[in-house]
Amino acid sequence: MIAAQMNSASRVRVLRGNPVQPTRRGQRQETATEPRLKKRVAAYCRVSTDHEDQETSFEAQQKHFKSLISENPAWELVGIYADEESGTRAAKRDNFMRMIGDCESGKVDMVLSKSISRWARNTLDSLKYIRKLKALEIPMIFTKEGINTMDSSGELLVTIMSSIAQQESASISQNVQIGVRYHYQEGKICSGVHRLLGYERTPDGSLAIVPEEAEIVQRIYRDNLDGYSIKHISEMLQEEGVDGSKTTVTGIEMPRVWSPSGIQYILENEKYAGDLLLQKYYTVDFLTKKVARNTGQLPQYFVENSHDPIIPKEIFLQVQDEMARRRHFWQDFRYSHSNALASKVYCGNCGSPYRKVQGTWRCEAKLNKKRHPGIDCTMESVKDSELREALAAAFNQLPERKMELVRLEERLHWGGLVRADEVLQALEEEIEAVQAAAQDAEETEKPEINRKLRDLQGRWAEASEQRAVYADKVLQIRNLTDRLKVMEEGQDRYAYLLSPTGKCDKAETFYRLTRPACEEGRITECSEDDIIRYLERVDIYPDRITVTFKAGIAVEIERAE
Repeated sequence: MIAAQMNSASRVRVLRGNPVQPTRRGQRQETATEPRLKKRVAAYCRVSTDHEDQETSFEAQQKHFKSLISENPAWELVGIYADEESGTRAAKRDNFMRMIGDCESGKVDMVLSKSISRWARNTLDSLKYIRKLKALEIPMIFTKEGINTMDSSGELLVTIMSSIAQQESASISQNVQIGVRYHYQEGKICSGVHRLLGYERTPDGSLAIVPEEAEIVQRIYRDNLDGYSIKHISEMLQEEGVDGSKTTVTGIEMPRVWSPSGIQYILENEKYAGDLLLQKYYTVDFLTKKVARNTGQLPQYFVENSHDPIIPKEIFLQVQDEMARRRHFWQDFRYSHSNALASKVYCGNCGSPYRKVQGTWRCEAKLNKKRHPGIDCTMESVKDSELREALAAAFNQLPERKMELVRLEERLHWGGLVRADEVLQALEEEIEAVQAAAQDAEETEKPEINRKLRDLQGRWAEASEQRAVYADKVLQIRNLTDRLKVMEEGQDRYAYLLSPTGKCDKAETFYRLTRPACEEGRITECSEDDIIRYLERVDIYPDRITVTFKAGIAVEIERAE
Protein backbone atom coordinates (compact mmCIF):
# COMPACT_ATOMS: atom_id res chain seq x y z
CA MET A 1 0.00 0.00 0.00
CA ILE A 2 2.78 2.39 0.96
CA ALA A 3 4.79 1.44 -2.10
CA ALA A 4 1.78 2.11 -4.29
CA GLN A 5 1.36 5.58 -2.82
CA MET A 6 5.00 6.44 -3.38
CA ASN A 7 4.89 5.27 -6.99
CA SER A 8 1.81 7.36 -7.72
CA ALA A 9 2.86 10.54 -5.85
CA SER A 10 6.55 10.87 -6.66
CA ARG A 11 9.20 9.97 -9.18
CA VAL A 12 12.49 8.42 -8.20
CA ARG A 13 15.34 9.10 -10.59
CA VAL A 14 18.32 6.74 -10.50
CA LEU A 15 21.68 8.41 -11.18
CA ARG A 16 24.65 6.61 -12.68
CA GLY A 17 28.20 7.45 -11.62
CA ASN A 18 28.91 10.31 -9.11
CA PRO A 19 25.70 12.15 -8.25
CA VAL A 20 25.54 15.97 -7.88
CA GLN A 21 25.66 16.87 -4.18
CA PRO A 22 23.77 19.76 -2.56
CA THR A 23 26.01 22.80 -2.21
CA ARG A 24 26.32 25.81 0.05
CA ARG A 25 24.53 28.95 -1.02
CA GLY A 26 26.30 30.54 -3.97
CA GLN A 27 28.85 27.73 -4.41
CA ARG A 28 29.38 26.33 -7.86
CA GLN A 29 28.43 22.64 -8.21
CA GLU A 30 31.14 20.07 -8.93
CA THR A 31 30.59 16.87 -10.91
CA ALA A 32 32.77 13.99 -11.94
CA THR A 33 33.43 15.72 -15.23
CA GLU A 34 34.35 19.05 -13.51
CA PRO A 35 36.33 18.34 -10.33
CA ARG A 36 37.86 21.14 -8.21
CA LEU A 37 41.62 20.69 -8.30
CA LYS A 38 42.59 23.03 -5.46
CA LYS A 39 41.04 24.22 -2.23
CA ARG A 40 40.38 27.95 -2.09
CA VAL A 41 42.05 29.15 1.10
CA ALA A 42 41.62 32.49 2.86
CA ALA A 43 43.80 33.82 5.65
CA TYR A 44 42.71 36.19 8.40
CA CYS A 45 45.09 38.52 10.23
CA ARG A 46 44.34 41.04 12.95
CA VAL A 47 46.93 43.66 13.70
CA SER A 48 47.07 46.34 16.37
CA THR A 49 47.69 50.01 15.64
CA ASP A 50 49.86 50.45 18.75
CA HIS A 51 53.49 49.28 18.97
CA GLU A 52 53.08 45.94 17.22
CA ASP A 53 56.28 43.90 17.13
CA GLN A 54 57.68 42.18 14.05
CA GLU A 55 56.29 38.75 14.90
CA THR A 56 52.65 39.86 14.90
CA SER A 57 52.86 42.62 12.28
CA PHE A 58 50.64 42.45 9.24
CA GLU A 59 53.62 42.10 6.91
CA ALA A 60 54.95 39.12 8.84
CA GLN A 61 51.57 37.40 8.96
CA GLN A 62 50.97 38.06 5.26
CA LYS A 63 54.35 36.65 4.31
CA HIS A 64 53.76 33.62 6.53
CA PHE A 65 50.42 32.73 4.95
CA LYS A 66 51.54 33.35 1.37
CA SER A 67 54.47 31.02 1.93
CA LEU A 68 52.34 28.42 3.70
CA ILE A 69 49.66 28.33 1.01
CA SER A 70 52.02 28.44 -1.98
CA GLU A 71 53.99 25.46 -0.65
CA ASN A 72 50.87 23.31 -0.62
CA PRO A 73 49.99 22.21 -4.19
CA ALA A 74 46.40 21.45 -3.15
CA TRP A 75 45.73 25.05 -2.04
CA GLU A 76 45.20 28.35 -3.82
CA LEU A 77 45.10 31.76 -2.11
CA VAL A 78 41.74 33.54 -2.25
CA GLY A 79 42.86 36.53 -0.23
CA ILE A 80 44.29 37.79 3.01
CA TYR A 81 41.80 39.69 5.18
CA ALA A 82 43.25 42.00 7.82
CA ASP A 83 41.85 44.48 10.36
CA GLU A 84 43.43 47.09 12.57
CA GLU A 85 40.76 46.81 15.24
CA SER A 86 40.30 45.37 18.69
CA GLY A 87 39.57 41.66 18.76
CA THR A 88 36.80 42.02 21.33
CA ARG A 89 34.04 42.96 18.85
CA ALA A 90 33.75 41.11 15.55
CA ALA A 91 31.00 43.36 14.18
CA LYS A 92 33.42 46.32 14.22
CA ARG A 93 35.98 44.52 12.03
CA ASP A 94 35.03 45.25 8.42
CA ASN A 95 37.38 42.82 6.71
CA PHE A 96 36.48 40.04 9.12
CA MET A 97 32.79 40.43 8.28
CA ARG A 98 33.66 40.64 4.57
CA MET A 99 35.52 37.33 4.86
CA ILE A 100 32.52 35.68 6.57
CA GLY A 101 30.32 36.99 3.76
CA ASP A 102 32.66 35.49 1.14
CA CYS A 103 32.51 32.16 2.98
CA GLU A 104 28.72 32.25 2.92
CA SER A 105 28.80 33.08 -0.80
CA GLY A 106 30.83 29.93 -1.52
CA LYS A 107 34.07 31.70 -2.45
CA VAL A 108 36.17 30.07 0.27
CA ASP A 109 36.81 26.40 1.14
CA MET A 110 39.16 26.84 4.10
CA VAL A 111 40.21 29.64 6.48
CA LEU A 112 43.59 30.00 8.18
CA SER A 113 44.55 32.19 11.11
CA LYS A 114 47.80 32.38 12.98
CA SER A 115 46.29 32.02 16.46
CA ILE A 116 42.99 32.17 18.31
CA SER A 117 43.94 35.56 19.83
CA ARG A 118 44.31 36.94 16.28
CA TRP A 119 40.91 35.47 15.36
CA ALA A 120 38.98 36.92 18.31
CA ARG A 121 39.44 37.82 21.97
CA ASN A 122 35.75 37.41 22.72
CA THR A 123 34.80 33.80 23.50
CA LEU A 124 31.21 34.20 22.30
CA ASP A 125 32.26 35.80 18.99
CA SER A 126 34.97 33.21 18.47
CA LEU A 127 32.61 30.25 18.87
CA LYS A 128 29.76 31.92 16.98
CA TYR A 129 31.71 32.35 13.75
CA ILE A 130 33.60 29.07 14.04
CA ARG A 131 30.27 27.25 14.28
CA LYS A 132 28.95 29.28 11.35
CA LEU A 133 31.90 28.14 9.20
CA LYS A 134 31.56 24.59 10.50
CA ALA A 135 27.90 24.54 9.39
CA LEU A 136 29.11 25.60 5.93
CA GLU A 137 31.65 22.74 6.05
CA ILE A 138 34.53 25.19 6.01
CA PRO A 139 37.37 24.15 8.33
CA MET A 140 39.06 26.84 10.42
CA ILE A 141 42.72 26.10 11.08
CA PHE A 142 44.86 27.88 13.68
CA THR A 143 48.47 27.32 12.67
CA LYS A 144 50.11 28.26 15.97
CA GLU A 145 47.95 25.97 18.15
CA GLY A 146 47.57 23.30 15.44
CA ILE A 147 43.77 23.22 15.82
CA ASN A 148 41.35 22.18 13.06
CA THR A 149 37.76 23.03 13.98
CA MET A 150 36.41 20.11 11.95
CA ASP A 151 38.11 17.67 14.32
CA SER A 152 36.07 16.22 17.16
CA SER A 153 38.16 18.00 19.81
CA GLY A 154 38.57 21.22 17.83
CA GLU A 155 35.70 23.19 19.36
CA LEU A 156 36.67 22.24 22.90
CA LEU A 157 40.23 23.45 22.36
CA VAL A 158 38.97 26.64 20.73
CA THR A 159 36.69 27.30 23.71
CA ILE A 160 39.55 26.90 26.15
CA MET A 161 42.00 29.01 24.13
CA SER A 162 39.39 31.72 23.43
CA SER A 163 38.65 32.00 27.14
CA ILE A 164 42.35 32.44 27.80
CA ALA A 165 42.58 35.11 25.06
CA GLN A 166 39.55 36.94 26.50
CA GLN A 167 41.06 36.89 29.97
CA GLU A 168 44.32 38.19 28.56
CA SER A 169 42.41 41.01 26.86
CA ALA A 170 40.69 41.84 30.15
CA SER A 171 44.07 41.96 31.86
CA ILE A 172 45.48 44.25 29.16
CA SER A 173 42.44 46.54 29.46
CA GLN A 174 42.86 46.72 33.22
CA ASN A 175 46.56 47.52 32.91
CA VAL A 176 45.82 50.27 30.39
CA GLN A 177 43.22 51.80 32.71
CA ILE A 178 45.67 51.72 35.61
CA GLY A 179 48.24 53.47 33.42
CA VAL A 180 45.69 56.11 32.42
CA ARG A 181 44.85 56.76 36.08
CA TYR A 182 48.53 57.19 36.88
CA HIS A 183 48.64 59.84 34.16
CA TYR A 184 45.54 61.47 35.66
CA GLN A 185 47.20 61.60 39.07
CA GLU A 186 50.11 63.42 37.46
CA GLY A 187 47.68 65.87 35.81
CA LYS A 188 48.34 64.63 32.27
CA ILE A 189 45.75 64.55 29.50
CA CYS A 190 45.13 61.17 27.92
CA SER A 191 42.24 61.78 25.53
CA GLY A 192 39.18 63.86 24.75
CA VAL A 193 40.74 67.06 23.35
CA HIS A 194 41.54 66.19 19.75
CA ARG A 195 38.57 68.23 18.50
CA LEU A 196 38.34 70.74 21.37
CA LEU A 197 37.62 74.12 19.82
CA GLY A 198 40.32 76.64 20.73
CA TYR A 199 43.05 74.15 21.63
CA GLU A 200 45.36 71.67 19.97
CA ARG A 201 47.53 68.91 21.43
CA THR A 202 51.27 69.50 21.28
CA PRO A 203 53.76 66.62 20.81
CA ASP A 204 54.43 66.57 24.57
CA GLY A 205 50.70 66.16 25.28
CA SER A 206 49.97 69.65 26.61
CA LEU A 207 47.30 72.07 25.33
CA ALA A 208 48.21 75.03 23.13
CA ILE A 209 45.81 77.81 22.16
CA VAL A 210 44.68 78.21 18.54
CA PRO A 211 44.04 82.00 18.36
CA GLU A 212 41.49 81.90 15.52
CA GLU A 213 39.40 79.31 17.35
CA ALA A 214 39.87 81.02 20.72
CA GLU A 215 38.15 84.07 19.25
CA ILE A 216 35.03 81.98 18.58
CA VAL A 217 35.06 80.56 22.12
CA GLN A 218 35.35 84.05 23.63
CA ARG A 219 32.48 85.25 21.49
CA ILE A 220 30.27 82.36 22.64
CA TYR A 221 30.94 83.16 26.31
CA ARG A 222 30.31 86.89 25.80
CA ASP A 223 27.07 86.27 23.89
CA ASN A 224 25.85 84.01 26.68
CA LEU A 225 26.59 86.59 29.37
CA ASP A 226 24.96 89.32 27.30
CA GLY A 227 21.66 87.45 27.27
CA TYR A 228 21.65 85.19 24.23
CA SER A 229 20.33 81.69 24.81
CA ILE A 230 22.32 78.62 23.83
CA LYS A 231 19.97 77.90 20.94
CA HIS A 232 20.18 81.48 19.73
CA ILE A 233 24.00 81.41 19.75
CA SER A 234 24.07 78.19 17.71
CA GLU A 235 21.65 79.69 15.17
CA MET A 236 23.75 82.85 14.79
CA LEU A 237 26.96 80.88 14.23
CA GLN A 238 25.24 78.70 11.61
CA GLU A 239 23.69 81.68 9.80
CA GLU A 240 26.98 83.60 9.74
CA GLY A 241 28.87 80.56 8.47
CA VAL A 242 31.49 80.70 11.22
CA ASP A 243 34.15 78.13 10.45
CA GLY A 244 34.86 75.75 13.30
CA SER A 245 36.22 72.78 11.34
CA LYS A 246 38.81 70.58 12.99
CA THR A 247 41.28 67.95 11.85
CA THR A 248 40.83 64.62 13.60
CA VAL A 249 43.64 62.40 14.89
CA THR A 250 43.40 60.42 11.64
CA GLY A 251 43.97 63.57 9.57
CA ILE A 252 40.38 63.97 8.32
CA GLU A 253 39.01 67.49 8.11
CA MET A 254 35.53 67.53 9.67
CA PRO A 255 33.14 70.53 9.70
CA ARG A 256 31.85 71.53 13.11
CA VAL A 257 28.09 71.62 13.49
CA TRP A 258 27.02 74.47 15.77
CA SER A 259 24.38 72.51 17.69
CA PRO A 260 22.90 73.69 21.01
CA SER A 261 24.45 70.68 22.76
CA GLY A 262 27.85 71.61 21.32
CA ILE A 263 27.51 75.22 22.53
CA GLN A 264 26.52 73.99 25.98
CA TYR A 265 29.56 71.69 26.05
CA ILE A 266 31.80 74.68 25.32
CA LEU A 267 30.15 76.81 28.00
CA GLU A 268 30.49 74.08 30.65
CA ASN A 269 34.03 72.90 29.81
CA GLU A 270 36.48 73.84 32.56
CA LYS A 271 39.42 73.49 30.14
CA TYR A 272 38.67 76.96 28.75
CA ALA A 273 39.42 78.42 32.20
CA GLY A 274 42.84 76.72 32.24
CA ASP A 275 41.82 73.80 34.48
CA LEU A 276 41.37 70.07 33.92
CA LEU A 277 38.79 67.69 35.33
CA LEU A 278 40.08 64.21 34.49
CA GLN A 279 38.23 60.88 34.29
CA LYS A 280 34.82 62.33 33.50
CA TYR A 281 33.97 59.04 31.77
CA TYR A 282 35.04 55.43 32.24
CA THR A 283 34.80 52.15 30.31
CA VAL A 284 32.00 49.97 31.68
CA ASP A 285 32.80 46.78 29.71
CA PHE A 286 36.04 46.10 27.86
CA LEU A 287 34.23 43.76 25.45
CA THR A 288 31.49 46.15 24.32
CA LYS A 289 33.66 49.26 24.84
CA LYS A 290 30.64 50.92 26.45
CA VAL A 291 31.52 54.26 28.05
CA ALA A 292 29.49 55.96 30.79
CA ARG A 293 29.71 59.24 32.71
CA ASN A 294 31.64 58.93 35.95
CA THR A 295 29.20 59.90 38.68
CA GLY A 296 31.26 58.57 41.56
CA GLN A 297 32.15 55.08 40.38
CA LEU A 298 35.83 56.11 40.05
CA PRO A 299 37.85 59.00 41.51
CA GLN A 300 38.17 62.19 39.48
CA TYR A 301 41.20 64.49 39.40
CA PHE A 302 40.99 68.29 39.20
CA VAL A 303 44.13 70.08 38.00
CA GLU A 304 44.18 73.85 38.44
CA ASN A 305 46.11 76.14 36.08
CA SER A 306 47.31 73.25 33.93
CA HIS A 307 47.45 75.32 30.72
CA ASP A 308 46.82 78.82 29.34
CA PRO A 309 43.17 79.89 29.68
CA ILE A 310 41.00 81.28 26.89
CA ILE A 311 38.35 82.42 29.38
CA PRO A 312 39.19 84.02 32.77
CA LYS A 313 38.03 81.98 35.76
CA GLU A 314 35.83 84.84 36.94
CA ILE A 315 34.01 84.92 33.60
CA PHE A 316 33.75 81.12 33.51
CA LEU A 317 32.10 81.06 36.94
CA GLN A 318 29.73 83.86 35.93
CA VAL A 319 28.62 81.81 32.94
CA GLN A 320 27.98 78.78 35.15
CA ASP A 321 25.89 80.92 37.52
CA GLU A 322 23.97 82.43 34.60
CA MET A 323 23.15 79.04 33.10
CA ALA A 324 21.98 77.78 36.50
CA ARG A 325 19.76 80.87 36.86
CA ARG A 326 18.27 80.32 33.42
CA ARG A 327 17.48 76.70 34.20
CA HIS A 328 15.62 77.87 37.30
CA PHE A 329 13.76 80.69 35.51
CA TRP A 330 13.41 78.96 32.16
CA GLN A 331 10.03 80.54 31.42
CA ASP A 332 11.66 83.98 31.20
CA PHE A 333 13.59 82.85 28.10
CA ARG A 334 10.99 80.83 26.19
CA TYR A 335 9.99 83.73 23.93
CA SER A 336 13.52 85.01 23.27
CA HIS A 337 13.77 83.54 19.75
CA SER A 338 10.49 84.89 18.45
CA ASN A 339 10.91 88.43 19.78
CA ALA A 340 13.82 90.02 21.62
CA LEU A 341 11.42 92.12 23.73
CA ALA A 342 9.44 89.11 24.94
CA SER A 343 9.48 88.82 28.75
CA LYS A 344 10.95 92.34 29.00
CA VAL A 345 7.87 94.56 28.61
CA TYR A 346 5.58 95.06 31.65
CA CYS A 347 2.52 97.02 32.60
CA GLY A 348 3.32 99.92 34.91
CA ASN A 349 -0.20 99.80 36.33
CA CYS A 350 -0.63 96.15 37.42
CA GLY A 351 2.82 94.67 36.82
CA SER A 352 1.61 92.03 34.35
CA PRO A 353 3.71 91.31 31.26
CA TYR A 354 2.80 92.83 27.91
CA ARG A 355 2.27 90.56 24.90
CA LYS A 356 2.64 91.52 21.25
CA VAL A 357 -0.58 90.96 19.31
CA GLN A 358 -0.74 91.97 15.62
CA GLY A 359 1.72 94.86 15.83
CA THR A 360 0.59 96.18 19.22
CA TRP A 361 1.63 95.42 22.81
CA ARG A 362 -1.20 94.70 25.25
CA CYS A 363 -1.38 94.05 28.97
CA GLU A 364 -1.81 90.33 29.53
CA ALA A 365 -4.11 90.87 32.54
CA LYS A 366 -6.44 92.97 30.40
CA LEU A 367 -6.13 90.62 27.44
CA ASN A 368 -6.90 87.44 29.40
CA LYS A 369 -8.93 88.19 32.55
CA LYS A 370 -9.60 84.48 33.22
CA ARG A 371 -5.88 83.87 33.58
CA HIS A 372 -5.50 86.92 35.87
CA PRO A 373 -8.60 86.97 38.06
CA GLY A 374 -9.05 89.91 40.39
CA ILE A 375 -6.96 92.30 38.26
CA ASP A 376 -8.96 95.07 36.57
CA CYS A 377 -6.33 96.82 34.45
CA THR A 378 -7.25 99.80 32.28
CA MET A 379 -3.93 100.29 30.51
CA GLU A 380 -4.20 100.92 26.79
CA SER A 381 -2.23 99.04 24.17
CA VAL A 382 1.00 100.43 22.70
CA LYS A 383 2.03 100.25 19.08
CA ASP A 384 5.25 98.42 18.39
CA SER A 385 6.58 101.40 16.45
CA GLU A 386 6.04 103.71 19.46
CA LEU A 387 7.81 101.27 21.76
CA ARG A 388 10.78 100.97 19.39
CA GLU A 389 11.10 104.75 19.11
CA ALA A 390 11.13 105.03 22.91
CA LEU A 391 13.93 102.47 23.14
CA ALA A 392 16.05 104.35 20.57
CA ALA A 393 15.45 107.62 22.46
CA ALA A 394 16.54 105.99 25.73
CA PHE A 395 19.81 104.79 24.16
CA ASN A 396 20.49 108.26 22.76
CA GLN A 397 20.18 109.80 26.25
CA LEU A 398 22.86 107.51 27.72
CA PRO A 399 25.94 109.59 26.68
CA GLU A 400 24.70 112.36 28.98
CA ARG A 401 24.77 109.92 31.90
CA LYS A 402 28.18 108.37 31.28
CA MET A 403 29.66 109.70 34.55
CA GLU A 404 26.74 108.19 36.44
CA LEU A 405 27.73 104.79 35.05
CA VAL A 406 31.37 105.33 36.05
CA ARG A 407 30.42 106.22 39.65
CA LEU A 408 28.03 103.27 39.84
CA GLU A 409 30.78 100.88 38.75
CA GLU A 410 33.20 102.28 41.34
CA ARG A 411 30.65 101.82 44.15
CA LEU A 412 29.93 98.24 43.08
CA HIS A 413 33.63 97.44 42.76
CA TRP A 414 34.88 98.81 46.07
CA GLY A 415 31.73 98.41 48.11
CA GLY A 416 30.67 95.09 46.61
CA LEU A 417 33.34 93.02 44.88
CA VAL A 418 36.29 93.94 47.07
CA ARG A 419 34.27 93.52 50.25
CA ALA A 420 32.86 90.18 49.03
CA ASP A 421 36.38 88.92 48.25
CA GLU A 422 37.51 89.83 51.77
CA VAL A 423 34.56 87.98 53.32
CA LEU A 424 35.17 84.90 51.15
CA GLN A 425 38.88 84.82 52.00
CA ALA A 426 38.15 85.10 55.73
CA LEU A 427 35.56 82.29 55.53
CA GLU A 428 37.96 80.06 53.56
CA GLU A 429 40.67 80.52 56.19
CA GLU A 430 38.18 79.72 58.96
CA ILE A 431 36.96 76.59 57.11
CA GLU A 432 40.55 75.37 56.68
CA ALA A 433 41.20 75.90 60.40
CA VAL A 434 38.09 73.93 61.38
CA GLN A 435 38.98 71.10 58.98
CA ALA A 436 42.48 70.93 60.46
CA ALA A 437 41.04 70.84 64.00
CA ALA A 438 38.67 68.03 63.03
CA GLN A 439 41.59 65.71 62.27
CA ASP A 440 42.87 65.78 65.85
CA ALA A 441 39.50 66.11 67.61
CA GLU A 442 37.98 63.53 69.90
CA GLU A 443 34.94 61.57 68.76
CA THR A 444 32.72 63.47 71.20
CA GLU A 445 33.84 66.80 69.73
CA LYS A 446 33.30 65.90 66.08
CA PRO A 447 29.48 66.47 65.93
CA GLU A 448 29.94 70.08 67.07
CA ILE A 449 32.85 70.60 64.69
CA ASN A 450 30.83 69.21 61.77
CA ARG A 451 27.93 71.51 62.64
CA LYS A 452 30.25 74.51 62.68
CA LEU A 453 31.79 73.42 59.38
CA ARG A 454 28.37 73.13 57.71
CA ASP A 455 27.48 76.60 59.00
CA LEU A 456 30.68 78.10 57.60
CA GLN A 457 30.19 76.38 54.24
CA GLY A 458 26.63 77.72 54.06
CA ARG A 459 27.84 81.25 54.78
CA TRP A 460 30.56 80.85 52.16
CA ALA A 461 27.96 79.76 49.56
CA GLU A 462 25.79 82.81 50.34
CA ALA A 463 28.77 85.17 50.12
CA SER A 464 29.86 83.58 46.85
CA GLU A 465 26.37 84.02 45.40
CA GLN A 466 26.31 87.67 46.47
CA ARG A 467 29.70 88.23 44.88
CA ALA A 468 28.37 86.74 41.64
CA VAL A 469 25.54 89.30 41.71
CA TYR A 470 28.04 92.16 42.11
CA ALA A 471 30.28 90.76 39.37
CA ASP A 472 27.34 90.41 36.99
CA LYS A 473 26.26 93.99 37.61
CA VAL A 474 29.81 95.27 37.04
CA LEU A 475 29.87 93.29 33.77
CA GLN A 476 26.65 94.92 32.63
CA ILE A 477 27.96 98.41 33.45
CA ARG A 478 31.12 97.75 31.46
CA ASN A 479 29.02 96.39 28.60
CA LEU A 480 26.97 99.57 28.42
CA THR A 481 30.02 101.81 28.85
CA ASP A 482 31.74 99.98 25.98
CA ARG A 483 28.55 100.39 23.93
CA LEU A 484 28.77 104.14 24.32
CA LYS A 485 32.47 104.15 23.37
CA VAL A 486 31.84 102.16 20.22
CA MET A 487 28.96 104.50 19.28
CA GLU A 488 31.48 107.34 19.33
CA GLU A 489 34.35 105.50 17.61
CA GLY A 490 32.50 103.18 15.23
CA GLN A 491 33.52 99.58 14.54
CA ASP A 492 32.34 96.61 12.48
CA ARG A 493 29.99 94.31 14.34
CA TYR A 494 31.80 91.36 15.94
CA ALA A 495 35.19 92.90 15.19
CA TYR A 496 36.82 91.28 18.25
CA LEU A 497 40.15 92.70 19.31
CA LEU A 498 41.74 89.31 19.89
CA SER A 499 45.22 89.13 21.38
CA PRO A 500 47.85 87.47 19.16
CA THR A 501 48.07 84.40 21.43
CA GLY A 502 44.39 84.07 22.30
CA LYS A 503 45.30 83.83 26.00
CA CYS A 504 42.90 85.61 28.33
CA ASP A 505 43.27 85.33 32.11
CA LYS A 506 41.78 88.64 33.32
CA ALA A 507 38.17 89.76 33.24
CA GLU A 508 39.14 93.25 32.04
CA THR A 509 40.97 91.72 29.07
CA PHE A 510 37.96 89.55 28.27
CA TYR A 511 35.62 92.56 28.21
CA ARG A 512 37.95 94.42 25.86
CA LEU A 513 38.59 91.47 23.52
CA THR A 514 34.96 90.53 23.13
CA ARG A 515 33.41 93.99 22.82
CA PRO A 516 30.64 93.81 20.21
CA ALA A 517 30.55 96.72 17.80
CA CYS A 518 27.77 98.93 16.50
CA GLU A 519 27.22 101.81 14.11
CA GLU A 520 28.67 105.19 14.94
CA GLY A 521 26.46 108.07 16.04
CA ARG A 522 22.90 108.36 17.33
CA ILE A 523 20.58 105.37 17.18
CA THR A 524 17.68 105.67 14.78
CA GLU A 525 16.38 102.15 15.35
CA CYS A 526 17.09 99.88 18.33
CA SER A 527 18.45 96.56 17.06
CA GLU A 528 17.54 93.13 18.39
CA ASP A 529 21.16 92.75 19.49
CA ASP A 530 21.00 95.91 21.61
CA ILE A 531 17.76 94.75 23.21
CA ILE A 532 19.15 91.35 24.17
CA ARG A 533 22.52 92.60 25.39
CA TYR A 534 21.63 95.76 27.30
CA LEU A 535 17.94 95.96 28.23
CA GLU A 536 16.62 94.61 31.54
CA ARG A 537 12.95 95.59 31.28
CA VAL A 538 10.53 98.18 29.91
CA ASP A 539 7.60 99.49 32.01
CA ILE A 540 4.69 101.17 30.24
CA TYR A 541 2.67 103.89 31.97
CA PRO A 542 -0.09 106.13 30.60
CA ASP A 543 2.24 109.13 30.39
CA ARG A 544 5.72 107.61 30.02
CA ILE A 545 7.81 104.57 29.13
CA THR A 546 10.59 103.65 31.58
CA VAL A 547 13.54 101.80 30.05
CA THR A 548 15.76 100.01 32.61
CA PHE A 549 19.18 98.77 31.45
CA LYS A 550 20.97 95.73 32.85
CA ALA A 551 23.62 98.12 34.17
CA GLY A 552 21.08 99.40 36.71
CA ILE A 553 20.35 102.76 35.14
CA ALA A 554 16.81 103.78 34.09
CA VAL A 555 15.71 106.32 31.45
CA GLU A 556 12.19 107.77 31.25
CA ILE A 557 10.69 108.70 27.87
CA GLU A 558 7.51 110.80 27.80
CA ARG A 559 4.64 109.48 25.71
CA ALA A 560 2.90 111.65 23.20
CA GLU A 561 -0.70 112.50 24.10
